Amino acid sequence: MEPVSGSVAESTNVRNRSRPGARAPALALCCLVFLAPVSSNAGAILDYIRNYDLNDYSLGLAFATSQNPFAGSGNSLVAYPYLTSFSHSAFTEDWFLIRGENWGFRHITESDWEFGAIARLQTLGLGAASNDELLGLEERRWAVEAGPLIGWRRWPVHLQFRSYWEIPDRHDGTTTELEFSLPRQFRRGFFVPAVKFSYLDADYSDYYFGVAPQESSASRPEYRPGAVMNTWVGFTLGYELTPRWLLKTSVGLEFLDSAVTDSPIVDQDRPWSGSIGLAYNADLFQPRDYDSGYKFLASEIRFGAFSSNIETKVLRDAANGQPGDELDLEDFLGVADSETVIQFDALFRVAYYHRLELGYFELQRRSPTELERDIEFGDQAFLAGTAVETHSDSRLLRLGYSYSLMRDNQKELGVTAGLSYSRFEVALKADETQQAERVRIEAPLPTMGVFGSVALGTSWRLGADIQLFALDFDRYNGLISYLSLGLDRKFGDVFNAGIGYNFYGMRLKAKDEDLRGTLRIRYHGPKVFLSVNF
Repeated sequence: MEPVSGSVAESTNVRNRSRPGARAPALALCCLVFLAPVSSNAGAILDYIRNYDLNDYSLGLAFATSQNPFAGSGNSLVAYPYLTSFSHSAFTEDWFLIRGENWGFRHITESDWEFGAIARLQTLGLGAASNDELLGLEERRWAVEAGPLIGWRRWPVHLQFRSYWEIPDRHDGTTTELEFSLPRQFRRGFFVPAVKFSYLDADYSDYYFGVAPQESSASRPEYRPGAVMNTWVGFTLGYELTPRWLLKTSVGLEFLDSAVTDSPIVDQDRPWSGSIGLAYNADLFQPRDYDSGYKFLASEIRFGAFSSNIETKVLRDAANGQPGDELDLEDFLGVADSETVIQFDALFRVAYYHRLELGYFELQRRSPTELERDIEFGDQAFLAGTAVETHSDSRLLRLGYSYSLMRDNQKELGVTAGLSYSRFEVALKADETQQAERVRIEAPLPTMGVFGSVALGTSWRLGADIQLFALDFDRYNGLISYLSLGLDRKFGDVFNAGIGYNFYGMRLKAKDEDLRGTLRIRYHGPKVFLSVNF
């Protein structure tokens, strides 16, 4: 299904800077980290990636608007930064793919078959929380979806077959798409009309468009649409205003299956969407250039502090047709919603392209308050008027191995895999009633991510680190994400200082009797840091 909110990535084409594609299976691209030390084939692929001209890509700003299909939800309008390519994927063989909402890797054969692995952000949701028509419904959460791509480009009409699995385990559903497009390129732009057929399996459509038994009411009966087929038609148009400026717009109309439109929570049968964006190509990146100060071993120790805005919610499962109890630690229990958090990071580089990472932060909060209403926490009921003391403790330890697919004097891009130990504990204690209860979650979790940095002149560097890990094991399922952005300045060869932004989010649903619900945590805020290199 086409997301109803704006996509975070758009694909455009104004100039055809075609380059030969990497002649290797798409699977090899996913295994570079493990094959590079032992495979000459992998070495050739890595050389291709490291010599890749990043000046094909441009940054821009886009505005997107869309019609929400859910009852009582208004249209959305969002502005977002986006990455685009001056070489549209329909006319090139580049291994890195940006097309519509899809990001990924691909391989084009000599007979114009296209094989790849892609991911996208699914932004379909209920909309405004104050919508009276949707009260009592559990929110339909955004999700990351990923899967394989197979295409055929020999005919004038291009075909793409895509299948997606939803990573954060919201619903265990899948989506399958078959798209027909007719790419047309002209001197200063392109025009790509397309028709797409989307098959949503029963788990997928029931999650987004169904009404579960606990959500039903007299005016909203239980409903399950089952597997459905939607049809989308639209076009993308790009125009080169100047050799460096690109204007791009897209328009789409989706025809929803009758099983979707019959849902009591849906009141649109043909939701529309559109976007317009302006991108600039600055040709910032230099050709591959190895660091003249190469060291076989190098280390960086970083100490930082970030002013964290904190949101912590415990949601009990819905029961007996009524929404579950929601406990907001900051608003209801008076726990501090802003704290300064100390963070420690260490990087150990080996043989230029390899590095080991360690990161840690901890946050403890305490607060006394008097309950304004009855609550159930753990196995106990705390009555209104009871004086309670809340203790919250959060810890995160990250261990990882990273491999730089690309690294030189100016830029670095790589992938990370490792483990993360996450622990959260919240305890309530009422001395006058002799009550004490706590919820504690701790588990080692697998991590996957990407990182990158680019030099801005001789002294400044901009960097980003993104890690996502979905889990469904033992007692918990959910999603944890970590994002770090930083801009630092060198002071000689040893010290760096900088500013940045941190985001850490966790959403875990318990399968046992400890929590019997969902825990949501967010820490985010600006940071300052000092690093020592040796």
